Amino acid sequence: MNPDRTRRPAPPARRAALGLLGALALTAGACGVPQDPAPRVLDASELPEELAVPSTTTTSTQPPVPRQAVNLYFVDGEALGVPVERDLATPAGPIAALEALIAGPTAEEASAGLTSVIPVEMVIRTSDLTDGVLRVDLAAGALEQIEGELQRLAIAQLVYTATELAGVEWLWVLIEGEPRALPTDEGDVEAPVGRVHYASLGPA
Repeated sequence: MNPDRTRRPAPPARRAALGLLGALALTAGACGVPQDPAPRVLDASELPEELAVPSTTTTSTQPPVPRQAVNLYFVDGEALGVPVERDLATPAGPIAALEALIAGPTAEEASAGLTSVIPVEMVIRTSDLTDGVLRVDLAAGALEQIEGELQRLAIAQLVYTATELAGVEWLWVLIEGEPRALPTDEGDVEAPVGRVHYASLGPA
């Protein structure tokens, strides 16, 4: 026998490597994976679901509106009750506070016995705070429809609520820009009034 024509068996490690390469080649052919001649960028729609990057959405949130607590005085029986607190948007100026008073008590406050003698139709035209005096100009009609002692009680509601505000010591009520005489504990006064003028109607 010619020794040159004798084929020696391949070493075991080489046989294993050749077998693995053959298996990979068969697997790739069976799967039908296309072979690109050069690297290319894949579109996101071509990626498998497990490789796709989940989309994220962002939501913009508005910061909460600052609130300010104000005290309002309603009627409990024949005088003013203890003040109730309202949260108003900051800055809560005199008009905002008095308009909250004019709107009247809530259903819960009304069920507790609180009422208001201020007509809900009352309109504040303008307001001005100077040297501790809050000038409030009302539209004609609403205050005039309150008669007798109820008008004094209505002014007491306005005075006590207004003087709860920072810097307010006195309230001067005008009607259509003109001063009017207001009923007080001391009689009619055509000037700024304060809590001293309505002490008999203050909360117990």
